[in-house]
Amino acid sequence: MKNTIRAALALAAAIVLAGAVGCAPTVGSGAGSGGSTPTPPGSITPTSTSSFLVGRTEVFNHVTTVYDPALYPKAAMDGEPSTIPFFKPVKDEGVVNRDYPAYDAKTFKFLALPGAAMIFPPQGYDMFVKDGGTVNAALAASGYKAVEIRDSGHIKILPNLYLGYYDFAWVSVNVLAEYWSGNESMNRELWRDGNDYVIVANAFNGGVSLMTTSTVASMKDLAGKKVGVMNPAFNMEAILNKKLSTVGLATESAGGNVAVETGAPGLVMNDMMAGKVQAVFAWGAYAASLRKAGFKELIPWQDYGYGERLPYEVLVVRRDILKKHPEIVQKVVQLNYDATKRALSVGDYKASEYASAEYYWDYYMGSPRKVADLNLPMLMNLDASPNEAYLRDVYDFMSKYKYFKTPYKYDELVDLSFLSKVKK
Repeated sequence: MKNTIRAALALAAAIVLAGAVGCAPTVGSGAGSGGSTPTPPGSITPTSTSSFLVGRTEVFNHVTTVYDPALYPKAAMDGEPSTIPFFKPVKDEGVVNRDYPAYDAKTFKFLALPGAAMIFPPQGYDMFVKDGGTVNAALAASGYKAVEIRDSGHIKILPNLYLGYYDFAWVSVNVLAEYWSGNESMNRELWRDGNDYVIVANAFNGGVSLMTTSTVASMKDLAGKKVGVMNPAFNMEAILNKKLSTVGLATESAGGNVAVETGAPGLVMNDMMAGKVQAVFAWGAYAASLRKAGFKELIPWQDYGYGERLPYEVLVVRRDILKKHPEIVQKVVQLNYDATKRALSVGDYKASEYASAEYYWDYYMGSPRKVADLNLPMLMNLDASPNEAYLRDVYDFMSKYKYFKTPYKYDELVDLSFLSKVKK
């Protein structure tokens, strides 16, 4: 046990650890170390009761600071690693602030987000941790380096995506659909474009089950009722609409009578408890809380029409890097594939990654949890190839019902040509 804890501490020191799942209020942006963004003057804090419509879906704004975009330059998007300062809230989500160190102009920054299982993509173990990682070994001759940034928390992640700070990322489709749309519930004043990041591979499949009250016995009972979505995860609305269509229903945006609201997890949970919504896509601890309160699972995530091949976290790269350095992107996609295959067959990531995740949630987030207590195969189904049928369905829904602030072609957002060339 002592060796496991010691390994977790060493790993925490070697890898940038940051962030929390979900969204929490922030009151500004500090000057910080490691080349962070400045504190904006005259920030404005909207209330969580303000909202706007995307189609017929009501999107509630998060309580967060509004920033002056002029103070936050976007990355050059010149095909090279970003050199802008990272966006830094004055207070990170959790109990301990995490600052990114300054990186040189030859270092690619890989963001890694935790999934429903609360651990980071296991591919990171082979690619960045074990024996120095396969990515840096593969890049050595090119003069480039790479670092994994373990982070989460929308108040920090989304602005850094808007600005193009991350060069590669393992990111959830929930976050990506929100980013694509430009209809953000927080800091949309910093959003520039929604097509800067391209899906090139997958990390793992999984999903969020639909929880409901005892008054809803079947999908048909959702007619005339309201469904809550945590954060503007428009992919979840696409899934909902597809499932509703099997019983002759549709969301209001698609011309039906099933209303949808999105908002901070706390707001949606409160509305569920108060009876304002009759079903909710609830993840992680929120779903567990609802079960304890007597709510039930109406649709398991495996029953949305894609089986267990429902992409949860995908691998993306900045589009300018893909165009300038396709050879590097090909290497990364190959290494992601190899790491996935090895994680499934060998599984030696578990001791290190479980200890690292538990340390992260305990020390940085003040929310201790035991990874071993989770049903990981159900929450995190490792798969290097995303289910393209699902990605197309999400895109088609968002495009048809005008959820994109700026219209994009599917090929601008998804490019699986690199996957077709991996050596198996």
